[in-house]
Amino acid sequence: MVAESEYEWVVFDDSPVRSSCGKTLSMLLTVKNIQTEKRNFKVKIVPNFKQNDPKVSWEIDYSGNEGDMVQMSPDDPKEIDKRLELEKRAVREFKIRVDTPKGGSMGDTLNLHISVESEDDIHHASFLKEIELIPIIMAVKTNVGKEFEVAQNLVNQDKRDYEERLVINPSATREIMAIMSPYELKGYFYLETMHPDRITYIAKKMRNFKGVVNGEIHIDEISEQLTPKPAVAGLELGSFIELVKGPFKGEKARIMNIDHEKEEVTVQFIESAMLIPVKVRAEDIRVIDSGKS
Repeated sequence: MVAESEYEWVVFDDSPVRSSCGKTLSMLLTVKNIQTEKRNFKVKIVPNFKQNDPKVSWEIDYSGNEGDMVQMSPDDPKEIDKRLELEKRAVREFKIRVDTPKGGSMGDTLNLHISVESEDDIHHASFLKEIELIPIIMAVKTNVGKEFEVAQNLVNQDKRDYEERLVINPSATREIMAIMSPYELKGYFYLETMHPDRITYIAKKMRNFKGVVNGEIHIDEISEQLTPKPAVAGLELGSFIELVKGPFKGEKARIMNIDHEKEEVTVQFIESAMLIPVKVRAEDIRVIDSGKS
């Protein structure tokens, strides 16, 4: 952000922005007439695009409430000129609203070159505002116990949708970029996409699909679920377990020792003639009753 002390007469936050598709971004350019007489200022906005599809348009409203909305794209760039008339010591807030395109691609970038100058040629300032499109993480709602089934069906339907669009648009890409369905998350899974509005369309009439949750999920909110937990996490000495894999599948036992480094547990069978403790992998057991109870 340009400090007010650097430009006493103009303030604008020119830090870069990373945004999803179909989102409204608001920016504020504040111009001050620091002289003791009426003066005129000129604001100029020149767009520069770097994007996959040159026909995809961005919408820019540069007038606040006056409704001067323009559509811009690499195929149809437009320069914006605005004249501000300020009385002595007056301050004018110049609102700029950018609607990112719903059909943008990852990495598409709009650079707004903004220049402000007084017509008396005393004051000049320029800014560069970079807006880059990135995917979002969203939550998909399902019937409990059907998370993986819906995720797999959604991937398959997305593939068919992609193949259909590819016939018309050779540069088409898959809508689903990644899916994560944590075991402990019931009735939901996470999905990464550039176009959240198309997920519901792809999943229409799909069994056990219950819709999408409005809003974006920041990666920090689910970072703990991205790292697999050790198989021994949460296990307690004395817990009753059942073997779900291996040669002892179906046997009931009690945990006698936990090896955190090797992720193994030593168990004593309780319904078998075998009294010798046996080491098994922690991922091969299911807890029936915790040691606490």
